[in-house]
Amino acid sequence: MMPFRTFLCALTLIAALVGFGSTNAMANPISIEHERGTLALNAPAKRVATINWAFTETLITLGLDPVALADAGDYVDWVSKPELPADFIDLGQRASPNLEALRAAKPDLIITIPDIGMAYDKLAEIAPVLELNLFDEKRPAFDTARETFAKIAKATGREAQADAYLKQVDEKLAEYGARIRSVIGPDQKVNIVYFFDESNMGIYGKTSMPGSVLTAMNVPLAYEGEVNKWGFARGGLEIIAPFAKETLVYTNPVPEVVLKKIWNSPMWNVMDFVRNKRVYELPVVWAYGGVPSALRFAELLTESLENGPRQ
Repeated sequence: MMPFRTFLCALTLIAALVGFGSTNAMANPISIEHERGTLALNAPAKRVATINWAFTETLITLGLDPVALADAGDYVDWVSKPELPADFIDLGQRASPNLEALRAAKPDLIITIPDIGMAYDKLAEIAPVLELNLFDEKRPAFDTARETFAKIAKATGREAQADAYLKQVDEKLAEYGARIRSVIGPDQKVNIVYFFDESNMGIYGKTSMPGSVLTAMNVPLAYEGEVNKWGFARGGLEIIAPFAKETLVYTNPVPEVVLKKIWNSPMWNVMDFVRNKRVYELPVVWAYGGVPSALRFAELLTESLENGPRQ
């Protein structure tokens, strides 16, 4: 089977050839609804800077490497895939990107989120800004991620690639959901958690990225309580106790010293999911990302459950 990145490149070439003589179409501006109203671009953006990992992974997946991006080092540790391009300008921290470095990258579009410290007006002095919100505690994160993916594709003239990719995502989620249900059986639900340390954990709800992806896969999520903006509730080990009869999956990275303290906790060891070997480990995947991270989460979750429990 042709690798999907190769498929995207082929689609890009076809789109370019089809559009070679379509001067009337190119004369019309591209209009995109975003947090600041409507952004109008005279032509698809080619040199794009991203100030959020979800936008970085989306752009790369669409076959366009960002010319500048923020928090490149931590991206490798927390997002991992898709891999960053070999050449880009590092903008430093997401919360306060380096404006001089951003200006030197000469972007024709900057993609950012509303709640970073950097003022929108300062970014807009450098290039047009597409401001997209990723999380709303009242809305499933995966639904928002799909809309964001489509808007970035529109801004960069890669709508055909986006349609093909999203179709593939739907097919894979259906496949992964069936595989997961065959592993956990008809009576089990799934808890997705992250250990902040040995005494604090987050548990993801239905509006989170993990929770909303489970919904898309038709896999039942255990936790249905209140959550914060990012879709999780935070507390001690007691927060997971009401759902101990279900399956537990914890995400990485977690320091091994933290895991050892949790494994040695008396409260942890009386949990039903420990005593009945239903604790699974998930490799590194960004739980607050875009569609690429959502698909990666679904794939890794499926493989982790099929490979067997950590405890």
